[in-house]
Amino acid sequence: MELYLLLIVTDRKLAQDYKTMMRRNGITRIFSLNAYGTASKDLLSILGLEPSEKTLLITAVDRAKMTKVFRDAKQKLYIDIPGTGIISAIPIRSIGGTKTLDYLTSDKNIHKTLPKYKFDKEMIFVVLNSGYSDEVMDAARAAGAGGGTIIEAKGTGAKFAEKFLGMTIAEDKQILLIATRIEKRDAIMSAVMERCGPGTEAGAVAFSLPVSQISGLRLDNEQESEDKEK
Repeated sequence: MELYLLLIVTDRKLAQDYKTMMRRNGITRIFSLNAYGTASKDLLSILGLEPSEKTLLITAVDRAKMTKVFRDAKQKLYIDIPGTGIISAIPIRSIGGTKTLDYLTSDKNIHKTLPKYKFDKEMIFVVLNSGYSDEVMDAARAAGAGGGTIIEAKGTGAKFAEKFLGMTIAEDKQILLIATRIEKRDAIMSAVMERCGPGTEAGAVAFSLPVSQISGLRLDNEQESEDKEK
């Protein structure tokens, strides 16, 4: 059985529509987090706008449900229209026990198979000290990144790390999500680490995960091909 972690980023006012759509497709385990967009403060000031409030929805699904969610997100919620949202699927390679698997899938009749994956896109996760998202996003954009989504977070073990490493590490964190083509991944991550990595005030660390499918995003200003699975 192939399992995927679905990440859906949308305007907060549309979050309930996505939850309703997922429940209609048999998905009941949905986690919701508040987030916001990464438009620069200067641009927002010029346009007289407030930072856009976003919601990040997270759930685990099998391939059949993933296909239905992508289909309905396009056909019913028009996720391909710019600004409507982004949905991505990240393959899950391991689960911590059968009870966890049952909880995530709500399915007792599970047959394990070895999935075969092929990726051309990745999701970059950047964990940074709170308040430095503009600097990190500027570095990422300079290396070819588009937009991103910020999630507020909290670090752990900061006091121990400060004592052990001899540097101040903030407990208040932000997580920046950036979807990109795989050929741009290294340049983006290198730029972020060079300008905003450990030892800087931003204190950023970055890692990436493969994305098997994505919708609602135009990478490199190219028209993303339609998903052939219906």
